[in-house]
Amino acid sequence: MTLRLETMPAERFDAWRAATAAQLGELRIGSGMRPPAEARDEADGILSRRFPEGIGSAGQRVLELRDGERAVGTAWLEVRADPPHAMLYALETEDPVVAAAAMGLLETAARAAGATVLRIDLFAQDAAGWAAIDGRGYRATDVQMLLAPLPAPRPAGAVRLERMTAAQYARFEERLIAEFAADLVNEGLHTPETARAESERQTAEALPDGLDTEDELLFVARTDGVAEPVGILWLSVMRRSTGPHAFVLELRVEAGHRRRGFGTAMMRAAEDEARRVGADSIGLHAFGSNAPARALYAGLGYREAEVLLAKDL
Repeated sequence: MTLRLETMPAERFDAWRAATAAQLGELRIGSGMRPPAEARDEADGILSRRFPEGIGSAGQRVLELRDGERAVGTAWLEVRADPPHAMLYALETEDPVVAAAAMGLLETAARAAGATVLRIDLFAQDAAGWAAIDGRGYRATDVQMLLAPLPAPRPAGAVRLERMTAAQYARFEERLIAEFAADLVNEGLHTPETARAESERQTAEALPDGLDTEDELLFVARTDGVAEPVGILWLSVMRRSTGPHAFVLELRVEAGHRRRGFGTAMMRAAEDEARRVGADSIGLHAFGSNAPARALYAGLGYREAEVLLAKDL
C-alpha cells in the first residue's frame, strides 16, 4: 500500500459535508451526551462555523486518502496559528490499516503546517478511532463523563449545600478566571498571553448575569463543626428536547478539607439538585491529567463518554 493525502476536489465537498455531519451527529447520539435533535444540530453547527466559505475556508483541509488511483477514505484537518496546533475532526475509512497509516501522514502534515500539537476528539464507542491512535503517544486532555440515568437517591452525606452570597461569588469568579486560564496554558490550548482573556470571555459567556444567571446554580458546601465552607459546587441546568440535563461545571473541595469524603458527598448532593430541577442525567468534565478526579467520578458510576486527546508533534 502506498497511501497519500490529496486535497478533495471542490465538486465532492457538498456530499462529504453531508456525510460528515451525519457521522458526527450519530457519534454524539451514541455517546448518550446529546439527544438526537441536539446532536444533529450541534454537528451541523460545527461544520457551518468551520466552513463559512465552503471547502476553501481558512485553516480547513479536507483531504482524500488515496492508495494509487483508488480513494480509500477522507480526513478533515484544521490548523490553527495561536497557539500553533491542529485538530483532526474526522477520519473516515473502512480499513483499519489505512486508518493507522493515515494518522502518521496527518501528523506529518500538521507538523509541516507549523502545528506543535495534534488533537483528536473521540467518543467512547468509536472503536475504529481508538484503534487508529493506539500506541501513537496520544494523551487525554479533557474528558466528558456522564451518569445516566440518575441512580436512586443515596443516603445524605456529610455536607449541605447553600446558595452563594454576592461576596462569596466575587471571590469565586476571580479564582475561576485565574485557574481556568492556568488550565488552558497547561493543556496547551492557549498561550499565557491569550489565556486570561479567553478565560474571562468564557466566564462572561457562561455567567452573563453573575450569581443571578438563569439555570446556573452556585453553591457553597458546609459541614457541621466547621465555620467556613468546605467546598464549592457550580451546577448548570441545560434545557433539552428530552427534558432538563444537569452538568457540573465546578467542584472544589477546599485545601485542608480534602480526603475526608466531602467530594463524594458534594457529588451526591449534586444528584439531589439535579432531581429537584427534573433532570434524569448529569454530566461533567475532568482534565485528563486529573487522575484522582476521574477516579472519584468513576467510583460514583460516571462513564467516560467523550475524550479530547493530544499528541506533541
